[in-house]
Amino acid sequence: MPEPRFEIGARVAFGVVVIAIGVLFTLDNLGLANAGQILRWWPALLVAWGLMRLIGFCCGRRVVVGALLTVAGTWMLLNEFGYLRQSVWDLWPIALIVLGASLLGGGLGRRVWVRPGTDPSSTLNAFALWSGADRKVTSADFRGGQVIAIMGGHDIDLRSAGLADGTAVIELLVVWGGVDLRVPENWRVSCEAIPIMAGVEDLSKPPAGEARGHLILRGLVVMGGVEVKN
Repeated sequence: MPEPRFEIGARVAFGVVVIAIGVLFTLDNLGLANAGQILRWWPALLVAWGLMRLIGFCCGRRVVVGALLTVAGTWMLLNEFGYLRQSVWDLWPIALIVLGASLLGGGLGRRVWVRPGTDPSSTLNAFALWSGADRKVTSADFRGGQVIAIMGGHDIDLRSAGLADGTAVIELLVVWGGVDLRVPENWRVSCEAIPIMAGVEDLSKPPAGEARGHLILRGLVVMGGVEVKN
């Protein structure tokens, strides 16, 4: 039997940060803390989250995302305390270089990174950056997973999947991207993801009889969209 593993999802992390900011500003208003001095250290959160992603501690291991967050957070800290003169935002033209390289390689003109076809695994781990990915899940004991789309998109077909315990949770992190999910008609869907200037829409039909499965969507959607349908 696999040992249970505790993971921190985007929803939990975002909730903790919001609570911490609320407590900090309350203490500042009461004269018990200086919010400005403390908030100078906020890039340390990026460093911590990046290191957790790098090693897979309490979350899914994502080397590329973890490295980017760690480097960006470290750069911001050094800039904030005067060790670097250049801000990390001065490097934004690098994004144009990467985008141009993707265009030259056909990165935006075709689906990449995930080959179209069936996926028999019981856990879904999908990542898209400036790209699109199609995936059809056929596992009879699907247990959920993680979907990340950063300026990219996913088209995920779950209509041939079955749920191991009757319930599955998909953690979403969508930033300037989109995710289309297709689910069986006998599944019930609960959308608990937090949208920020974004949309999360459930267009799936309610089960005609007793639901044979329950899919829960959690996480964070920023200036993007998630659509569920049959």
